[in-house]
Amino acid sequence: MTYEEEIAPHREEITRLNAEIMERLARRVEAAEAIAEVKRRHGKPVVDKARERVVLDQVRAQARGLGVDPDGAERVFRTIIDICVKAEECR
Repeated sequence: MTYEEEIAPHREEITRLNAEIMERLARRVEAAEAIAEVKRRHGKPVVDKARERVVLDQVRAQARGLGVDPDGAERVFRTIIDICVKAEECR
């Protein structure tokens, strides 16, 4: 088996997973926008640092349980939170 033949199915899996991640990111943004609407109706700020810390702590714990680098997972989710906050602010 050649290198290309051997690596092709793994690359196809990465491509499929990337699409799935993007679909879920879009759903997360939609959920964040819905939360922003509730916050606005109740006069609450969009950014909630205490809630962000809870989410990041959960992500770190889940990452550890799955054998994923917790620091890396936290960086990814900080970026996801930033994307969601920007979407919330634009609504």
